[in-house]
Amino acid sequence: MPIFVPGIRDRHNRARRGSSRNIVATLSLTAMVDMFTVLVVFLLQNYNVTGAAIEVDDAVQLPQASEVRELKPAHVVVVSKDNILVDSEIIAKFADVREQQDWNIVNLYNKLQEKFKADKEKAGVLGLNKVKQTIDQTKVSGDAESEDYLRVSLQADKAIDVLSIKKVMSTIQNAGATEINFAVLKTQGSAVKTQ
Repeated sequence: MPIFVPGIRDRHNRARRGSSRNIVATLSLTAMVDMFTVLVVFLLQNYNVTGAAIEVDDAVQLPQASEVRELKPAHVVVVSKDNILVDSEIIAKFADVREQQDWNIVNLYNKLQEKFKADKEKAGVLGLNKVKQTIDQTKVSGDAESEDYLRVSLQADKAIDVLSIKKVMSTIQNAGATEINFAVLKTQGSAVKTQ
């Protein structure tokens, strides 16, 4: 079947002459595809504004804060009313940690050491440690940044006592973490600082 120019036709399927509608409207498919491509790229870029989205455990009610910063990717230690978890893996019961006299939580310490060692080996395999050594040699000694794999984000329920949080933080620091960040909920009207 042949393709005809759109417009009014007579009974023999011939275009009528002399009609006032001789204008043919065509859509440019290339421009529409370009527009949708730009739209898709824009939505993908803005879908995850921060590179580090952490899942908040349902058993944890985070405290609120007015001064907040974006969290960087890190290992997540969760302190709930029932358990202590590292990257969604239960390490210890919270009641046992609260009752113990020792400041070091052995299971948490061992698990973090294991994770840090695995991340260090992974970074070494990728050749990142050579690049970082070169960068550190060119930097002034006071400006050297901490290793990325030694970063820990702490999610603690707001009802947890301070002494238990101090035990967890002490253990994280003893395990070799160079940076401990608290996960909090941003109060409305507060600004997010970037670093």
